[in-house]
Amino acid sequence: MIDLPRRRLLAAAALAAVTPLARARAGFPDHPPRLIVGFAAGGGSDFIARALASEIAGPLGRPLIVENRPGAGGAIAARAAASSPPDGYTLFLGSAATFVINPALMANLPYDAEKDFVPVGSVARFDYVLMTRPDLPYKTMADLIAHAKQKPGELTIGSAGNGSNTHLAAAAFQQAAGIRLRHIPYKGTTPALTDLAGGNIDLLFDSVPTVLSLVKSGKVKGLATTGSAREALLPDLPTVMEAGVPSFTASNWFAVFAPARTPPEIVTAINAAMQKALGGEALRAQLTSTGNVPLPGSPQDLQTLVNEERASYRKLIQSSGIKIE
Repeated sequence: MIDLPRRRLLAAAALAAVTPLARARAGFPDHPPRLIVGFAAGGGSDFIARALASEIAGPLGRPLIVENRPGAGGAIAARAAASSPPDGYTLFLGSAATFVINPALMANLPYDAEKDFVPVGSVARFDYVLMTRPDLPYKTMADLIAHAKQKPGELTIGSAGNGSNTHLAAAAFQQAAGIRLRHIPYKGTTPALTDLAGGNIDLLFDSVPTVLSLVKSGKVKGLATTGSAREALLPDLPTVMEAGVPSFTASNWFAVFAPARTPPEIVTAINAAMQKALGGEALRAQLTSTGNVPLPGSPQDLQTLVNEERASYRKLIQSSGIKIE
């Protein structure tokens, strides 16, 4: 048995070890946390990160410092975030690509999407636009589908690359519509859009924030959007469901994650600040003006979203035979 004096010493030592951590949690944050982004400055994910970083400063008490670590489709940034101390001062802006798609396609990722992170909260989602080259004669989705059924594999559809979000949107659309298109992968969105506008490919899915100005200017022809309701900034375009494919929707999202073992009370504090920022007019205006939709919610809501999409994307990848060599 441990004698009483020794028990007191052990208790005092334990208290001394816990007190600094408890104080740190109680005073969180005492300096600006960093938000790691897996892509270069100026892109869609960077815009979301910086909009959130600025507007969360009030409710959190500190701004977020955005740190861009581009490369390997976000994997470099995810690894850096996952290996950081779980103290709330390192956060990661993830998406369906980093937490759902890449883990289903790649065997040797430098991070474990299921074990290395805990969800903090979602920020925004966006839908896609199905576009055609400007001179393609189809005026409606029905025209397009009818032609594709008559001549399977004749029409081409580009993507930002094998296994990209836009590739998977194209695969899901073909399954839902019962058609076959010829996939042309590119190394990113920009060259695919350039070839679509130039008439070198027939079709392309891309995000509303990316293609909004191109569609409005007529440089590409929008056929439909992929949400469950019409896009507010493109109200004249029907949804794919309205246009005759009732089982099809597609979207992507951005959300904040923290390293595994981050204390729950810190996760709760950050999420609460996010909810206040997302409920404010300033952040909502920034997001909606660019075609993004604010997506508030709890950590549990985000975990549910990730779980549901993991199941659906794995099924799609398996049934469509998509692989990354």
